[in-house]
Amino acid sequence: MFEYTFDSETGGLLLTSNVPLYSNEPRPVYSYELNLFGFNKYWEYENQNRIPYMWAEANRYMYYGVCIAKISGGTMYAPPKVEPCLDNDGNPLIPYNTKLNPVNIELMNDKNAPLLNSLKQFTVKKIFNIFKKYQNKVDCFHVAFSGGKDSIVLLDLVQSALPKSGFIVLFGDTGMEFPDTYKVIDEVEQQCKDKDIVFYRASSHLKPEESWMIFGPPASNIRWCCSVHKTAPQTLAMRKILNKTDFTGLDSEILRV
Repeated sequence: MFEYTFDSETGGLLLTSNVPLYSNEPRPVYSYELNLFGFNKYWEYENQNRIPYMWAEANRYMYYGVCIAKISGGTMYAPPKVEPCLDNDGNPLIPYNTKLNPVNIELMNDKNAPLLNSLKQFTVKKIFNIFKKYQNKVDCFHVAFSGGKDSIVLLDLVQSALPKSGFIVLFGDTGMEFPDTYKVIDEVEQQCKDKDIVFYRASSHLKPEESWMIFGPPASNIRWCCSVHKTAPQTLAMRKILNKTDFTGLDSEILRV
């Protein structure tokens, strides 16, 4: 990921061409989260969750270029607390009862367009060159699709770089995605069908609740979820698609930059 700054004009992010040594991943913040932590005790905003109001870096909440508050504490027995950021005189950096405005997404996109367009062209060229290099050496070129933002962008890049017949899309369905994620997946699948792009779904013969009974809850040291409900079903699906028990495939995940 590239470095970024918080834009006081749009409330959004401005990308730079620098690659950071350590990557922060800012999270868009909507009214659901603001209400959960009690921001409505200090500021006003509409209860809409279509456009973010600010961005969060760890426990810091950035509003139009200003760190408006921090979250502290939080245990199994006590909720976290909002700590508004104050100036040297003890006044809030954003006055209380101010009505917060959502991020100006359209203007943010316009301001980032030159860099994003350059990055897209570079990546499309890279995908095409990799495809040309390996197309006669592998059995399949496929997009590993999850329904998340990264795989949606990746699919768009691959569509821009390759012929429709040059790749397939394979969604590994864990059976444990959120309803909104499945809605996006259904929409993308239909878009692929409309463009004559082959879209497959792969899922385990086990239902998620059956796996939980066998393996217990997924955890950092018991990472059975992906292997049982994603990797293995995708491998089995590829064998069926290619009619081969032993195959070589090029997964577009390696093309991320």
